[in-house]
Amino acid sequence: MMGLRETFEVLDGERYALAGKARELLYWNDNSQYCGVCGSPMQFHTNISKRCINCGKEVWPALATAIIVAITRGEEILLVQSKNFRGNYMGLVAGFVETGETLEEAVRRETLEETGITIKNIQYAGSQAWPYPSGLMIGYTAEYESGDLLIQRSELNKGGWYNLRKLPAIPGKVSLARQLIDQVKADIIGSDD
Repeated sequence: MMGLRETFEVLDGERYALAGKARELLYWNDNSQYCGVCGSPMQFHTNISKRCINCGKEVWPALATAIIVAITRGEEILLVQSKNFRGNYMGLVAGFVETGETLEEAVRRETLEETGITIKNIQYAGSQAWPYPSGLMIGYTAEYESGDLLIQRSELNKGGWYNLRKLPAIPGKVSLARQLIDQVKADIIGSDD
């Protein structure tokens, strides 16, 4: 037996997605037993909605939206190591979108907060369910614009610019982080390298 996070490098993408959805629904079910309006019990209305037995308030699973960004500077990519990482690999700048913020604003803000740099040419690249416990990760690519790298120690262990031809340990292929790294590597230096 192992937790969902540990299966990230064990399961294939399809099975991981199914396990993630199941975990998200179980989490939502456990945390939506009572109505937030009147406090009465909630009952399933559909497979993914509940309705209050008293006031009729209907609820669906909520998602916490997060962004992740692959930032390049020539043939280099900015890699960071989050304090939350369990392994000794490097990943990408990521963080949650705040209320009232666009996805692109979140990409700029998280990058500036975690690294002290500004970026340009932000482009949507893909998304991935992120069931820890109920999230959606939206992936972007961007280019370095200005600033000196200053790692936010409250969030990150380390970070730096790495040549795309000589990368340190990075996340496995199931992760959106790895997909973004592979994408920018192929775009910048080609898929044969």
